[in-house]
Amino acid sequence: MGKHIVIVGAGAVGGYVGGQLARAGEDVSLVDPWPQHVNAMRLHGLHLSGTQGEHTVPVTALHFTDVQRFTRKPVDIAIISTKSYDTAWAAMLIRQYLAPGGYIVSLQNSINEEEIARVVGWGRTVGCIASTISVNLVGPGRIQRYREPGGAARTVFYVGEAHGAVTPRVQELVSILGAVDTAKATDNLWGQRWTKLATNAITHGLLGATGLDNRAVFLERGRLHRLGVKLAAEAVAVGRAQGYRLGPILGIEPDAWVAASNGDRTAQERVQSGLAVYMSTLTEPSRSSVGRDVERGRRSEIDYTNGMVAAKGLETGVPAPTHAAVTELVRRIDRGDLAPDPANIEAIPI
Repeated sequence: MGKHIVIVGAGAVGGYVGGQLARAGEDVSLVDPWPQHVNAMRLHGLHLSGTQGEHTVPVTALHFTDVQRFTRKPVDIAIISTKSYDTAWAAMLIRQYLAPGGYIVSLQNSINEEEIARVVGWGRTVGCIASTISVNLVGPGRIQRYREPGGAARTVFYVGEAHGAVTPRVQELVSILGAVDTAKATDNLWGQRWTKLATNAITHGLLGATGLDNRAVFLERGRLHRLGVKLAAEAVAVGRAQGYRLGPILGIEPDAWVAASNGDRTAQERVQSGLAVYMSTLTEPSRSSVGRDVERGRRSEIDYTNGMVAAKGLETGVPAPTHAAVTELVRRIDRGDLAPDPANIEAIPI
């Protein structure tokens, strides 16, 4: 018998991963709070489109009110893919339905393993980073991927334990996720987590504050680009202050981001050429998850991306003022006190 995999939060990332796993023959249940999305999947299947082809996949889709049925079918692997601010209650929801050897995986933005471990313990907590998978929930029952698959050139999923050992369950999850895209075990979960956080934090706050898409940060050479470089450099400094071993950020070595922020022309050219390569693998520009949430009038994850970098900077004595500034701007937009506008970032020092 295969493992029963439950996706808690079947939006863009969770839904795409769950749909591809179902397509590969895994026993998957998709649980989501959006009634129209669940109903569409039940009636018509989950439609996956984009860079891995067009597929309509029959799936087991459940409302959160249906999870009681897991009493008769316990959960071997629960993958939480909700917004970061929903992590604790999502873990509480699924905890009582875990099989004796079952565990919870964080497949989310930010760093949420500690939150999950508070609910189920570290022995039932596993981390997984989706490295620039680039997917979007475009409508009920419809998810699009707009980034080329990693394949042999790039690892998309990194799976790891908090203690760094590569365990059988990590190897098992790597094998399972390999049906979606390239997956590897890592002995550097925290370093990989912070690398992904730094990647997100380059654009999340800026796009949420301005209403623009990532072309303004990655391809244009104006203020927004320079602020993005500064955000990357601050995130590198804060990550290193915590002792993390960082990997390339958008394919660019951390030292290049720092040097570019300090005015090194060679490093700036390296960053710009690396960003051009990154954008060439996208079929369309992105507004980031924060930008899309702001556009749709929903609460953003800004406190868990740029806000986390700013908070950890204060803890470690390595200030990240640019992260703090864009965080406050998006908080004001979340509250309805401010509207997204490129003029919002004019006062942030470069």
